[in-house]
Amino acid sequence: MEINQKNKSWGKIWDILKKDFKKFKSKMLDEDETLVEMFNDKIYAYNLFCYSIVDDAKFMKIVKNKLLEEKIPEKHINNFFYTFLKMQHKTDNGLWSFNEMMEMDIDFEDVKKTTTKYTFM
Repeated sequence: MEINQKNKSWGKIWDILKKDFKKFKSKMLDEDETLVEMFNDKIYAYNLFCYSIVDDAKFMKIVKNKLLEEKIPEKHINNFFYTFLKMQHKTDNGLWSFNEMMEMDIDFEDVKKTTTKYTFM
């Protein structure tokens, strides 16, 4: 039941941040028109937008307050941010499990350390 509620909140979060995403996209394309192809990939574009939010603590606080005003539960907001902070940490430090490498098609060159230890008997 909580998973369904979390997914509903994520949908509401996206709806609330849609205008901000459009401004972000417009500003990014104004600065560098070569990013058009990247923004055609919606998943990549949304991830870039979310990374830009969690990359700046002040901006993250502004967004959190905006979402709280829209009655999004704080627990769901924190989960939303945590997901992107965790991915950012994994990306920056090259910490991937073998399963993540396969599922997300991560190149072996981008892996600095695997996060799961395997033991052969």
